Order: sequence, then structure tokens, then C-alpha cells
Amino acid sequence: APGATGEVRSVVSRVRHRPARAVEWGGALAAEAAAAVAAVQRAMQLCNALACEMALVEGDAASGKTMDACDTQSGVSFIKPGDSTPVTAADFAIQGLISSAMLANFPADRFMGEEDAADLRADGDLRALALRLCREFGGDAEEAAFLAAIDRGLEPARGAGERVWVLDPIDGTKGFMTGQGYVIGLALLDATGAALLGVMGVPSEAESPPIMAAVKGHGLTWWQAQGELPVEYSPPTPPWANRTPGCAPPWLVSPQKAAAALSPFGAGVPPDVICCGAMIKYHAVAAGRVAGFIQHEEQLKTWDHACALICVRESGGSATDACGDDVLFTDRLFHVKGGVVCASKFASAEVRTALLQAARRD
Repeated sequence: APGATGEVRSVVSRVRHRPARAVEWGGALAAEAAAAVAAVQRAMQLCNALACEMALVEGDAASGKTMDACDTQSGVSFIKPGDSTPVTAADFAIQGLISSAMLANFPADRFMGEEDAADLRADGDLRALALRLCREFGGDAEEAAFLAAIDRGLEPARGAGERVWVLDPIDGTKGFMTGQGYVIGLALLDATGAALLGVMGVPSEAESPPIMAAVKGHGLTWWQAQGELPVEYSPPTPPWANRTPGCAPPWLVSPQKAAAALSPFGAGVPPDVICCGAMIKYHAVAAGRVAGFIQHEEQLKTWDHACALICVRESGGSATDACGDDVLFTDRLFHVKGGVVCASKFASAEVRTALLQAARRD
């Protein structure tokens, strides 16, 4: 496969030299947005290829798939049914891939990732598989450089004024393993911890283009797994948005056990259940499939939420703490009052108020 880092760098170069009208989306962050989308696209291609091979290994003969249909050279068809090792390897491979791409294009920016390379150093087989995946989808070919790229995820703060790229390589491992929803999430934060841009890639997405990308003040765009330009797409108005006032809309909560303490629309209206992870729930809000989502925990991990909140906001929805204040991602872990409360752009003011009131802890 062609070098992903080189491809991402090429995309950035072309964006910087296009006429202004061609790069209106993203404004001053057009180059960063292009690089982020290109990196997530490459990671999605890795996931799709791996998922296809895993399905074959699981004996998905009924689908009629063949190895040719997978269109991949990932070379992991020796995996055993039910083995989660390839997904773990993909997690590391994606972090190495995207870390390298961001370093090549924006060397002054810090990088924060969920992983470090300690487990790879301790497990030769896992290391070999992760490196193979990264190489074949364009990442660092040398083992030392690959491990260093992953370890950048724990890089300490360099000083005042720095921007930070934040990555969750695979949010929702169970979703990957079971063919349900999972997300590749990448964000860029400013020096205060505010999100400047966010990209969420959902390889299993079937209802809409699989990538949504947001830049602060420039709205939300939708992308395919390949291509340098966004596609024309607007989420349709959901049926729940046209219901008679007083009828409860669909909503989500995490962790699921918190549902017992929350009843924004009354005790008889439990939350819907969407697998897997937090990001796929934010994605459902931004896409208008549910009215809102309450992330009820107050101590959270930045990589699980940063890219998602800006996508919800730039879609026209709201994403705040339970007091209605903005959320800042000031470190790897961040505290948020009452949890995070999101509402779709299709949600009424009454629905948004009900979600906020349910989450508050007086």
C-alpha cells in the first residue's frame, strides 16, 4: 500500500495551495482538517480490510465473500475464530499510523493517544502483527520508529501555547469484534483544552457517509472512506422530532447502570441501548438518530470524548456539562460537573432542558 504518511502530507500540501474558494470549509484550519480526515480514512481502510478477513475466518460463507472481496494485503488470515488479538494489533497500528502522520505535518503539535508501546515490547507476536498492519497501510516501516510513534501518545506537556492532537484508535472494541458500531476518533485541542476540530470514522456505518468531521465555527461535513472532498449529505429529520409535544424521544445514557437514577422523560421511558463505547452514542446524537445522550460519569478520559463533542456542537446540537457550561479537555483525564449532556439539533428546547435537569447533582 502507498505510504499513508506521505499521502496525508500530500493532501495537506494540495489544500494549502488550492484557490481559497476550494478550501472554505475549515478556514484557517483547512490543512489540519484535511490531514485529520485523510488519516482517519487510512485507519478506516485498515479496519475494513481486517474486519473482512476476520469475517472470513469466522466462517462467513453465507455472505458469499471471498479473500479477493476483502481487497486487502493485511495478511492476517491465519487468525483463529474468536481471537481478539488482531483488533488489539489494529489499535496499536492505527495509533502508530496517525501519530506519524500528524508529526510529519504538524511537528510543533503534541500528540495524546490512548496507548503506549509497553505491551508490544512485551509480546513479540503482537508487535509483529501490529507493525505489519501499520506498514501495509503506509505507516513507519522500521520497528523502532513505529514503537516511538505509539509512545508519543504519552508525551508530556511541552509548555504554554501548544496544540494537542488526541486519538482514540478504536473506541468500542466489542463493536469491532461483533460487527457492531465502533469509532476511530481524532481531535485537535488548543492551548486551553478547547476542541478545534474533530473527526469520527465509523467503519460499520451504513445509513450515512461513514466519516463526520467538524471544525469549530465551520460546521459538520461528511466524508466517504476515500476521497479528498466531503460529500453532500444532511441527516434527515427523524420521526421522533415530529411527535406531539409530551411524547418522549429516544435517548441514551452511559454507563447503562446510571439509567436507574435518571429519568429525563419519566420513569416509563428507559434509554435506548447502542453498542459499543461512548463515541458511537455521540455519533447517534450528531446524526439525529436520538434526541440526546447523558454521559453520567464525571471523571472521564479525553480521548473518549474530545472529537465527539465538537462533532455534536458543529452539527447544530449542544454538548455541555450538566450545568450548561462548555467542556474543556485540560489533561488526559478531565472532570466535568454532572457529566456530559448532549442534545441533537432536532431536539426541542424542552427536551434539552429535561436532559440537563436529569443529569444535575444538587
